[in-house]
Amino acid sequence: MIEEIKSEEELKKENELITLNQKIIPTESENQNQNEQTKTQQTKKEENKKKQQQQQQSHDKTFLDEEGNLLDPNDLSYNSEEETNSVIIFDMELNFVQKISQVDIVFLLDTTKSIKPYLKGIKRYIRKLSFDAKKSISHYLNDDYDVLKFGLVCYRDHDQEGIDNSYVSKILCDLNEDYNIFRQALYGISCKGGDDTCEAVADGLHEAVNLISWREESIKMIYHICGGPCHGSEFNGVNSGDKKFDNYQDGCPCGNQIKNILKSLRGKYIEYNLIALDDSLNNMADKFSKYIKVEFMEIAIEPQEGISGDQSQNDNDDN
Repeated sequence: MIEEIKSEEELKKENELITLNQKIIPTESENQNQNEQTKTQQTKKEENKKKQQQQQQSHDKTFLDEEGNLLDPNDLSYNSEEETNSVIIFDMELNFVQKISQVDIVFLLDTTKSIKPYLKGIKRYIRKLSFDAKKSISHYLNDDYDVLKFGLVCYRDHDQEGIDNSYVSKILCDLNEDYNIFRQALYGISCKGGDDTCEAVADGLHEAVNLISWREESIKMIYHICGGPCHGSEFNGVNSGDKKFDNYQDGCPCGNQIKNILKSLRGKYIEYNLIALDDSLNNMADKFSKYIKVEFMEIAIEPQEGISGDQSQNDNDDN
């Protein structure tokens, strides 16, 4: 008996039919589960969209400084979106990771009187840097509401007696996904105090590393904008005995040990970026580098005309 020789086209159709028959047809319960998952995703997207709309509505609220004074509207008009050049290339900062679930960024800022002429430029720099981060994150995900959080910690110095509404160190904004809450805290900053060159760096670092609500699985970053080195000759590298440079050459009088703080920073896998306004931090950066990896950079910010950073002036008359 002669077998019928099938054409190539007939064999192809036969194979397609077999493949079709082998496909598993979803059950009714599987279809239901899939529908429920789709609805849950849509609901979450709608909730996040609503939250973002609420944030946008609060965008134009009046901003006050930490004493409750109305801020200059000109300080609020800066639009980082108008600047196309990135301050930080966050794709590189994030090592081009494709699947990002959480990123926590904390800005640590010296707010002593000597910073006052540079404060407006620093605020703009922080806004631009945070916008660069938001823009970079959006390249990886369609919905970044819970992914990126910002925090803000400020510090001054230990001799704050007689200065109204002052502090040695303070968390102005714990990590928060609402950018406008962070932005309002940023714009409320004023500069006071500090009667020597060195500042309460250890106290600010302690709050940023140990008291901020870091998420366990997040990529963690600190951007430390610093005007003067820390107290203690071990880390500022100066043994001059000059109290105008350092009133506390044995280190922080509050007992915050920089060595222990840096070890804690390293243990939490926090990336540390030290941003200087001049070359006065070179010794401190070198000393820190013995314990952690320091990403060190110097930025040029022009001081505002007519704004004094003289620490001998009365802080209570200069908000």
